[in-house]
Amino acid sequence: MTDGRVSPFASPTPGLRIKQGGPPLRRPDPADVAAFPERAKALVEDTWASQSACVERGDYGLKWLEGKHFLLVGATGSGVGGALATAVLNLLGGSGSLTIVARDLKRSLGYQSALVLQEKAEQAGLGNRFHFLNRGAALEGERFDEIVQAVRDAGADRVVYVNTVAAAMSGLLPGFPPVYVRDVDEEGLFEWELTPLDERSIEATTLTMGTMAIEMPDALQQAGVPVEAAAYADWRGSVDLSSRDPASPDYGRQGAYSTSLYLPKEIIQTATSAAYLARKRPTIDCFLPVMKTQALSMVPGAMAMAYLYETLMEKEGIRTIYPPELALGMLDRIGKAVQGESDNPFPRLDLHEAALDLWFLEVLTRLNEDESSDFYFKRWIRT
Repeated sequence: MTDGRVSPFASPTPGLRIKQGGPPLRRPDPADVAAFPERAKALVEDTWASQSACVERGDYGLKWLEGKHFLLVGATGSGVGGALATAVLNLLGGSGSLTIVARDLKRSLGYQSALVLQEKAEQAGLGNRFHFLNRGAALEGERFDEIVQAVRDAGADRVVYVNTVAAAMSGLLPGFPPVYVRDVDEEGLFEWELTPLDERSIEATTLTMGTMAIEMPDALQQAGVPVEAAAYADWRGSVDLSSRDPASPDYGRQGAYSTSLYLPKEIIQTATSAAYLARKRPTIDCFLPVMKTQALSMVPGAMAMAYLYETLMEKEGIRTIYPPELALGMLDRIGKAVQGESDNPFPRLDLHEAALDLWFLEVLTRLNEDESSDFYFKRWIRT
């Protein structure tokens, strides 16, 4: 039963341009490729500069990292994964290790950022205590064996496993009605009309970020590498069940998270709940705020959403927390779980932003291209 209201995201807004699907994949041009090494170096240095200031202030409990062995999957680039790798590398102490697993094109900021970390590890004399494996995660076969061998070579008797892979597809599941997502381009305000995904895309979305992610700890355990703790990254749009129901007035209000991006997160949430009930190993699904990363730019309307939240937080005097510090917050929560100081399987690092969700929707549904309007999009989305 519904209250008779119709979702504002279930039909196009009169007068706004419509684009089909989502943002196209942009390949780096020669200038981008040439700039990646310096950009990566600056990214890693700026990330640690921000993090070291937090460490010096004692903002987070991070002493537990010393001597631990970390396996970070998806830990390159400008998002929380790359920031986790930077923090761990600098906080390992004299006996811990870091193994990064990724699958980045060599001509990418993510790949170059991992090379910067690799160089820093070499300069610090870490030797086999640092590994960068760029063939992607796997649960069996040669790639999996390579991961197991790397952590063994690092001297790990057990690992802290963190998965922050972002590789899902935005679109509609078969039989679901369209969803329209507000966005901004060089011409102004418009809407994406989300389009159906084929079975292959749906399978890839659930497998890489969902099934493979949650099955990795058991696969490692069976290979003789105990997992001390497992952690994953999430976003609150994935738990908005009402937004997935075509009959609901909330249908589509989380954009692609209402239609397909929730799929792998649902798998992670189910596994986290099962681990909590079984007391098998400390497992957390950590909810993070919106982050302006390369992965976010591929989600329809997501960058506009990030800019709008920044505006709202500025108006409310709320400090935006960026990936370098969010990574420390995530490590703090993993440490609390490992040390038995917290029993919360779903920690929230996004509550400062989540407090604005209702206001966000009020503004989002009223955005327009009328320069005399209080909701003229340029007043709210400052790119």
